[in-house]
Amino acid sequence: MKATVNKDGTPRKVGSGRKKGANSFAHLTLADLEQFCGSATLIPISRVWLEKMGASITEANQTKVSVSQEPKEVEEKISFKVHNFVDTQS
Repeated sequence: MKATVNKDGTPRKVGSGRKKGANSFAHLTLADLEQFCGSATLIPISRVWLEKMGASITEANQTKVSVSQEPKEVEEKISFKVHNFVDTQS
């Protein structure tokens, strides 16, 4: 295999990058996806894929999404007193 170099000319580390046969995409049905995240969830989709499917994009809308934090569990409070004892047997 031919050694490749980085942009600055240094040799690239062995094993860096995507392995042969690795894929960053997963295939699932729309029904499975809807079960996982619901029908109103915004899902990032490739613009190129949409165009290949025949869709045309007229305007890119920016939608703000806020991450909801799960409610924190209320912890029981424990009452206690601190006593300072003086050692008189020294």
